[in-house]
Amino acid sequence: MRSLYAALICVCVLLSYTGDAFAQEMEAKKMEGHTWHELVMVKFEAGMADSAMKIIDNHFMKAGMEMESDMPAPQIMRLRSGEWDLMMVWTMDSIEDMNWEMSPEDIKWWEQMVEQEGSEEKAIKLMRTFDDMISNSTSYLATSKQQTPSETMGDNRQQ
Repeated sequence: MRSLYAALICVCVLLSYTGDAFAQEMEAKKMEGHTWHELVMVKFEAGMADSAMKIIDNHFMKAGMEMESDMPAPQIMRLRSGEWDLMMVWTMDSIEDMNWEMSPEDIKWWEQMVEQEGSEEKAIKLMRTFDDMISNSTSYLATSKQQTPSETMGDNRQQ
C-alpha cells in the first residue's frame, strides 16, 4: 500500500513539472484553413425511411433548388449500417452561421415551401408528417481541413 502512495506522489510531481512546461509553451492560435459543417443524423421510425426520403427529394430539396439563393444544398447520405438511417451535412460559410435562430436563407426556403405546397397550412402539414417519421435525431458541429488541389492520399510516399 505504501508503494502505491509513493508511486502516486511521483506521478503527481512529474505531472506538475510537465504541466508547467506545457503551460509555458502554449500560445493563442486561431484555426486557419478549416471549413465548418453541421451534421444531422436521423433515425426514422421502422419502415419510414423510403417515404421520408421521398419527402426530402420531392419537397424539401425541390424548394431549396427553386428558391433564389446561392446557399449550397446539404450533402445527403443514406447510411447502410449502424444505428442512423440518414446523415445530412451542411457546409457553413463560417462558424458565425450558428448565430442565427432563423437565418434569411431559412426564411427564403420556408417561403418557397409555402408557395410550392400551395399554402402555409399544407407546408406545415407536410413538415408534421415528416417529423412523425423521425424516431430520433442529433446534430454535430465539425470542421474539415481545406485541401490544396495537389493533395492526394499518396502525397507522402518516398520517391
